[in-house]
Amino acid sequence: MKNYIKYIFSLALFAMLLTQTMMAAPVVRQGSGANTAALQSIVDQFRTDLGGANNGVGGSFTTGRREINWDGVPDSFAEPNNFPVDFFNVNSPRGVIFNAVEDATGAALNQFSVSANTASGVPVRFANLNATYSSIFTTFSAERLFTVRNTNIMEVNFVIPGTNIPATVSGFGVIFTDVDSATGGDRSLIRVYDKSGRQLSAASAPVLNNGLSFVGISFNAGERVARVVIESGNAGLSASNTDGTGGVDVVAMDDFIYGEPRASQFHSGDFDGDGFSDSAVYRPSTGTWFRLNSGSNTVTQEVFGLPGDIPVDGDFDGDQRADLAIFRPSNGEWYFKRSSNDTVFGAQFGQNGDKPSVGDYDKDGISDIAFWRPSNGNYFILRSSTNFSTFFGYPFGANGDIPVQGGAQ
Repeated sequence: MKNYIKYIFSLALFAMLLTQTMMAAPVVRQGSGANTAALQSIVDQFRTDLGGANNGVGGSFTTGRREINWDGVPDSFAEPNNFPVDFFNVNSPRGVIFNAVEDATGAALNQFSVSANTASGVPVRFANLNATYSSIFTTFSAERLFTVRNTNIMEVNFVIPGTNIPATVSGFGVIFTDVDSATGGDRSLIRVYDKSGRQLSAASAPVLNNGLSFVGISFNAGERVARVVIESGNAGLSASNTDGTGGVDVVAMDDFIYGEPRASQFHSGDFDGDGFSDSAVYRPSTGTWFRLNSGSNTVTQEVFGLPGDIPVDGDFDGDQRADLAIFRPSNGEWYFKRSSNDTVFGAQFGQNGDKPSVGDYDKDGISDIAFWRPSNGNYFILRSSTNFSTFFGYPFGANGDIPVQGGAQ
């Protein structure tokens, strides 16, 4: 079987790139300013880090970001009313759901609050809760602010906008107002976690009394954020918590900025990462792929392959999006184009008559190169977990059977 494995591209280079990805450091942006103009440059830098455009409300895209500035929230969901935890997934779908995290007193009731605007007649910047707040809080985007009731700790979870499909993002940032401390448990900060629950990074917001502070963490080497924990000051906003009294540091929040949510698990045939299979066809006469992206209702056309090639479905680079991939039965060659960076990988594994049967056989969450051989009813798998450098095989089935993975190809 060793003769069936012949790398077209350098395995050493691939391994080196993979190692660099695993060791990549987060990109952290921190800054402060007395007003919007003073903070604008660091916020814009973070937007650049995330890349692409602000995708606004609804849909699902392969690039870009989402932003929340609270100012479009209707009065019925602003002070003195509670703000729904899923407002930005149901009412204005942008792919986030909030949860409160209990503080030491266990006071969290999973309630959130958006401050009133001037037209409502309710005091602005949470002055209806405590009259001093309007003088210590300022806004980055006028005129509403955001907080969690009864505690100073909350978490943000991501979904594909308008669905319940768990998602991840490439980065997250938040603007705080009136950060007075940067030490101990009094800091205002964010912690970001991957889908396995492992903390990827944490960073605190700079101190600026009565001003604006920004902190953002992003990743540019494939890491994905599934959950964010935000700590704002050391106490929740209330009539009894006056800033600077008895060691109290109350902090409110303004804009949230984060990467476009993409499905946290791979779904068969999902080329755009929205958690749904896309309609796709391969035209063997020209080697052209056509796919209808379900997230944006757009059509993508791309040439990858030659007449006689067999298209295969799989996520070979672990970014939870389907890659363009083919098996060339004339010489047993495989090629796939990574959706994560558009690089092409090739290997020789198999022979004419083999049936491509791609799947995740080694339980690493990434598709393996695999085929079923009708002549002897054997499966052969080239492991993605070893950078496609080792294989295994086993008998299962008989001549005349049809492998489920790969259908009747």
